[in-house]
Amino acid sequence: MYELSPRVSAKKAKGAELEERFRKRVGEKERGEVSRPGRKIRSVEFSPTRYTFEFYGEIFSFNALALFAVTFAVGIISGTYGIGGGSIIAPFLIAIFGLPVYAIAGAALLSTFLTSIVGVSFYTLIAPFYAYTGLAIAPDWKLGALFGIGGLIGMYCGARVQKYFPARAIKLILGVVIMFLSVKYISIIF
Repeated sequence: MYELSPRVSAKKAKGAELEERFRKRVGEKERGEVSRPGRKIRSVEFSPTRYTFEFYGEIFSFNALALFAVTFAVGIISGTYGIGGGSIIAPFLIAIFGLPVYAIAGAALLSTFLTSIVGVSFYTLIAPFYAYTGLAIAPDWKLGALFGIGGLIGMYCGARVQKYFPARAIKLILGVVIMFLSVKYISIIF
């Protein structure tokens, strides 16, 4: 029902127009028609209750407190499961806040990077306090390095190819992955 509301429909139309302009810019750049650097995200307003930014001439705005609440909940989940929060935050930013994929990808990656550093540091610091339990909660550096190498290569490839995929395809792939993981998690219970 939320997706059918007039507010969301207007945001979708705005997002589709923005994506079209982004694709046009990519095409111009590939044909050598554009020599100036690409546009950056420009902060317009930042307050505890509202964040507004400009991307490709369009203004996007959202409730900063609502984002804080989402990121707080995601932080709890990330800390519990040891996952990067960006993979959970990005779908919220796209589906609920109506922000374009191209504008939030970098911010989601930065979020994941920062929360990962804090998480590793925290688990390293508290590990001695849990030694008596026999549980290994300190990070496994070799396994983490393997994850990091794969993630680094994957992020590079994703950043390079995202401009060739429509936002709709990216959302569909993300939705299928989330649904698959949801079914796997629920099936463990039964």
